Amino acid sequence: MSPPNIHKESIAITYVLTRLAAGGPREHVLTLLREMASRGYLSALATGRCDPGHDVDMSWASPQGDTIHIVSEMSRPVRPWRDLVSLWRMYKHLVNSKPDIVHTHTAKAGVIGRLAARAAGVPVVVHTYHGNVLSGYFSKRVSAAVRGCERLLALVTDCICVLSDEQRQEVTDKYGIAPASKVHVVPLGIDLGRFGELEMPPIDGLLTVGWLGRLVPIKNVPLLVASAEETLRRGGNVRFLVAGDGPERERIKAAVSRLGQERFEWVGWQQDVRSILARCHVLMQTSFNEGTPNSLIQASAANRTFISTAVGGIVDMVSGETIRCTRGARWHTNGVLVEPDAGVFASVLCHLADNPAEVRDMGQEAARFARAHFDVQVQLSALDALYRELLLNHAGLRDPEVNRALARSSCTP
Repeated sequence: MSPPNIHKESIAITYVLTRLAAGGPREHVLTLLREMASRGYLSALATGRCDPGHDVDMSWASPQGDTIHIVSEMSRPVRPWRDLVSLWRMYKHLVNSKPDIVHTHTAKAGVIGRLAARAAGVPVVVHTYHGNVLSGYFSKRVSAAVRGCERLLALVTDCICVLSDEQRQEVTDKYGIAPASKVHVVPLGIDLGRFGELEMPPIDGLLTVGWLGRLVPIKNVPLLVASAEETLRRGGNVRFLVAGDGPERERIKAAVSRLGQERFEWVGWQQDVRSILARCHVLMQTSFNEGTPNSLIQASAANRTFISTAVGGIVDMVSGETIRCTRGARWHTNGVLVEPDAGVFASVLCHLADNPAEVRDMGQEAARFARAHFDVQVQLSALDALYRELLLNHAGLRDPEVNRALARSSCTP
């Protein structure tokens, strides 16, 4: 492959995503595809197919055209023969399209895309961990094997991006996937203005608590249901609003039957979450493992506080030091981090239901935090500087302007 272009007006970048399923990674990658093109990049996407048994297929709502290349054999499940075929087809696509950068997202795309890019001679290879499959998804033995594979893949990766300092610590120190010099923090960014205009509804005797996400095992749906049951058993003035879909939907349907639609409502997957956030006062998250959830960023931008298990990048979404501790819960000015215990969730939610002024104050602080940390233009500028630096390093060049841009950006190793 020819030497890389170092002027951003002509840089060709291919994003690789396992599938166009509902969730944060799809929204993030489609934003990059659109916004980096507006900054002069020749951006394209290579993606696979959704798994009908696991995914909510959102490919119908995604852009179509010459910038999207479908590798139909690539999908979430591990299927050795199809995976080999997808590797070959991805390699052929990259040889023909000749990108300067391949940037992979999610686990399967990270394997197929990085191996194919290196085989095709792509100058720069980048991978982003959103959540990760390093723990919580599989048995201990399988998780150990996954971590071994990720360490090998890191050797053929020029840069690994993570969404938070907590994730960086996991990738470097806890699991030893890659050295700190190779891992960069690039926080997620969204269009905050779309959510800041949402007014907080009045608390009419009931606190509305929203839960948004895929109904899959890693999201710990049983904890959501148990927390709702315990909150209502204690007489908490709370209603629950669940938006999402997936293989765990039967648990949610059963909870609706037991608890009643008036206090536990399920609305399925929503293309535009603003209509759901408009009804909520608080967001909750129950996951075993997370990156930086889009739903909590969106809720924060909309002046909604949150309560969540202290996992992944969520621990970096709270503001400042802990202001107080209650059993199993650490309270911050913009949110509450809790142990994965239904009783702890119930205690916090009952307290918030009885203290609406505190809910409003925490929501205002959440919005301030979101504006300071999750603006999409900050993220795009950080990636722009990072891409250019990686290409310059590959070409053996140094550019003082790029170094100054990196120093100003949030993307620091």
